[in-house]
Amino acid sequence: MYTTIKTTVLIMLLTVGVSAKSIHYKLSMPEPQTHLFEVEMRLEGGRGKQVVALPVWTPGSYLVREYAKNVQNVGAQSTDGTALKIRKLDKNHWEVKGKRGQDIIISYKVYAFEHSVRTSYLNSDHALVVPASVLMYWQKNQNRKHHLQIDLPESWSTITTALEPFNQPGNVNFSTNNYDELVDKPLELGNQHVIEFEVLGKPHLMALYGASNYVDSVLVADFTRIIEEEAKIFGGLPYDHYNFIFHVEESYGGLEHANSSVNFIPRWSFTNEKRYKRFLGLVTHEFFHTWNVKRIYPRGVATFDYDNENYLDELWMAEGFTSYYDELILQRIGLSDKEAYLQVLKGEINALESRPGKLHQSVTEASWDSWIKFYRRNENSQNSTVSYYNKGHLLGLLLDIKIIAATDGKAKLDDVMLKLYQDFALNHKGYSSRDVRLACEKLSGLDLEHFFKSYVFGLEPLPYAEVFQLAGLALDSTTEKSAWLGTTFQDQAGKVVITRVLEDSPAWKAGLNVNDELIAIDGFRVKSTTPKYFGEKVPGDRIVCTLSRNGILQDIHVTVGFTPTSIESVSQVEEPTDQQKLVFKKWLGLEWAE
Repeated sequence: MYTTIKTTVLIMLLTVGVSAKSIHYKLSMPEPQTHLFEVEMRLEGGRGKQVVALPVWTPGSYLVREYAKNVQNVGAQSTDGTALKIRKLDKNHWEVKGKRGQDIIISYKVYAFEHSVRTSYLNSDHALVVPASVLMYWQKNQNRKHHLQIDLPESWSTITTALEPFNQPGNVNFSTNNYDELVDKPLELGNQHVIEFEVLGKPHLMALYGASNYVDSVLVADFTRIIEEEAKIFGGLPYDHYNFIFHVEESYGGLEHANSSVNFIPRWSFTNEKRYKRFLGLVTHEFFHTWNVKRIYPRGVATFDYDNENYLDELWMAEGFTSYYDELILQRIGLSDKEAYLQVLKGEINALESRPGKLHQSVTEASWDSWIKFYRRNENSQNSTVSYYNKGHLLGLLLDIKIIAATDGKAKLDDVMLKLYQDFALNHKGYSSRDVRLACEKLSGLDLEHFFKSYVFGLEPLPYAEVFQLAGLALDSTTEKSAWLGTTFQDQAGKVVITRVLEDSPAWKAGLNVNDELIAIDGFRVKSTTPKYFGEKVPGDRIVCTLSRNGILQDIHVTVGFTPTSIESVSQVEEPTDQQKLVFKKWLGLEWAE
């Protein structure tokens, strides 16, 4: 007993000693116009050979981005100034041998001039720091305390980040409990405009870089409604504070984090109704990820391997359901009306149904292959892949209506999301696609094995008509059958070039290729991407396309086809049943109206 106690006390003392040691970063940018960050990384208590590495990807964006390609001038020394030998082991790992009794200090520079929500960017005006792309980790010591000191250029005054301590003006020293937390907290540095506001008793802020025509009070009012509506689903906000980082320039996109997000939006998005709604949709989407992805996470990303792909097949739920909710939330809070919302659904259906890839790739396969296909699209992607955003959106829609109908409105997809949050997020464990099915079955009483086998894991056509009729909706198809080739043209320096050929289209069957330059049709010169002469053709006509392929002219005979059927409208049925009215109301929160 004495030996056991003594050993236990010794282990505790050693553990305390180890946990007290941490990783210290100093991030500076003395010449921001060069786009070079300078990083100093001190490994406290490093002894013998140690390995540091820079991630190859950042969570939330499933592509190996090879951040190490931007690293240069790597060196090492001990705290007494003795130079240490450091060698590169592979593309993103470095090994250094420390001096006994001395901390290891590693220094390097990172070139940052790729402007996206997934990469760091630095110029003379400001910086966006995506930590995974700039700050190396100490192999086998990611769970130690990490400290970050920021050395701002003299003319910059503001740091926006969710790092602790949060939102203390003038503070330049931050810390996290581990490397995962550090990676999850991007920073905006410069003189950005900051708007502070409170929602449900918790502090929030927006940091906007870039001049535009936004109005602070309007943004606060609309953001507050979005935050409150999403919090209703999950019973409150799961964080102590939250910040939104916006680059108001030309790009569009976002990346979620546990209590922040980075968003790029076109500059003049705030007074045009259509552009503003698109902007709010992005905000709603990334904020919904606060729960769905950052807390309700798939097993494949329960822990992060920063050196390799992290495979998962649940992006149809993680991203797809989030896409479903981004439009649904706007409709619920009155920032989108019923007609606009049904137009969105029509567009989602047509996007999937016009894609030949739906016959070849399931939505779970699309998730698994996101690392090599989704972010690396080519001219054949439309023919071979589906989008887990698009198809996942529609699966969320269909499951929502089915659950509402099966329970007479007593349950809906909101309840599934809450159950997943309670069962998985609060227990800090990842879910699988099977877990999503079981949660839906538990709340609805339905047997959904066939649904998941056919539509989630399989290639069967989605049952729109069958499910929509439960909510009193009908799909109306196009009746016009105009001429169609199945190609996409692009003007390239005055040349009309084929950039896409759809599978089984007339162009596909005749042998038209991507990169062919279309010179003439039936001997008439083609001068635009919408040839007027082709507009005179009708399905069944035979035409001769004169092409330049690899600099050689040739004629290809094509039989003009029919434009594929698409959905013209999603409309309410004329004589709904009481059950259909009930489902419609529980789904959209609206009374049935003709």
